[in-house]
Amino acid sequence: MCVILVPTERHPTKEELIDAENQNPHGAGIAWRDKNGTMNYRKAINARTVMQIIEREKPQIPYIVHFRIASVGAVCKKLTHPFPVNHSVSLKQKWQGKSPLLFHNGTWRDWKTTLLPFSGNKDFPAGGLDDWSDSRALAYLAHKTNRGIFRFIDEKVAILEKNGVVNMHGKWEKQDTIWYSNTYHIKTYTTHWKGHQKSVIWDKDDKEKDTIWDREWLEYETQKVKDSMGGSLV
Repeated sequence: MCVILVPTERHPTKEELIDAENQNPHGAGIAWRDKNGTMNYRKAINARTVMQIIEREKPQIPYIVHFRIASVGAVCKKLTHPFPVNHSVSLKQKWQGKSPLLFHNGTWRDWKTTLLPFSGNKDFPAGGLDDWSDSRALAYLAHKTNRGIFRFIDEKVAILEKNGVVNMHGKWEKQDTIWYSNTYHIKTYTTHWKGHQKSVIWDKDDKEKDTIWDREWLEYETQKVKDSMGGSLV
């Protein structure tokens, strides 16, 4: 299963990116909105390049980082995330433009049958089945249905909007100030003490690194993360 990171107050560390990549090794992507309001992404890169982009571009918070493991679609550069939410859903590895940018975590099994009725449209993207995955289909259908698709499916999706807001669909977990679509790459165990749940995070040397209590370990169905003071949630 892939993983998506949405930083809200600070940038992820190199170690956090590498941990996510080790669990999801089939290509990384990052999307951000620059100071001119232009949408940008780079994909088919690795954790080191993601860190270099963060250090060089100093992207406005929030932005989105994704590490892919190929569950649907081939292991190939063009199917790494994100995908523009427009009719062309570009497969370019480097892109600038005005469209929102979509990332997906999970496996949407009905994507072919849902996409099929649109395949005869004049503006349907060229190419064959190898050019598609469930995630690219979601970006195309989000455009075609004016986001209505998300009323009928239960998928974890993050979209960087043109105004700098990140819309998240599905259940997400927050650690520190970063939202994760899942935390499978983080080594944890859970205990209970005086009615409270305690999750302990371990490092690679089996040493306790951090402790998170249940009141700070939150899940939300749908959230908007704004590029504002502290990357607040609204």
